[in-house]
Amino acid sequence: MSESPAWSAQTEARLRGAGWFRGRRDTRRVARWRQTLETPNGFRMSMAAEKVLEEFGGLRVDCKGPGLECARGGFNLDPELASGEEDRFGDFREPVGSDLFPLGEAYHGVVFLAIDDIGRVYLLGDRIQLAGANIYSALDSILVGRLPREIVAT
Repeated sequence: MSESPAWSAQTEARLRGAGWFRGRRDTRRVARWRQTLETPNGFRMSMAAEKVLEEFGGLRVDCKGPGLECARGGFNLDPELASGEEDRFGDFREPVGSDLFPLGEAYHGVVFLAIDDIGRVYLLGDRIQLAGANIYSALDSILVGRLPREIVAT
């Protein structure tokens, strides 16, 4: 990705422990996810989703305990975990003004992680919350326990 990671040393250490490294680019796995998830009534992978999944796809970080503003959480960056949830993701298109593509799950499967066309990352369950303006801030917020921002439907 063109942006530079702006996260805590703790977040970088956890990501490196899960197999992330600067310059990571897993195009083969992303191509397989695209083929699996892009069906006539399925998801559409944006360029932002593609770039994030190339760099972080397949990583799993387990984390829990008290955080800065809320409980810390972990994540599993596998978009296939949202297979069959196309309607749920579509329900939140209007509040965010963009299609959403799944990145995986967070907080031990309690919510999905989703990305919009410009790279903002959301927590999606019965409601939608902004986890971060980009993947770097979102992963850091989850791992250090920062509160997400509520998205209000208009």
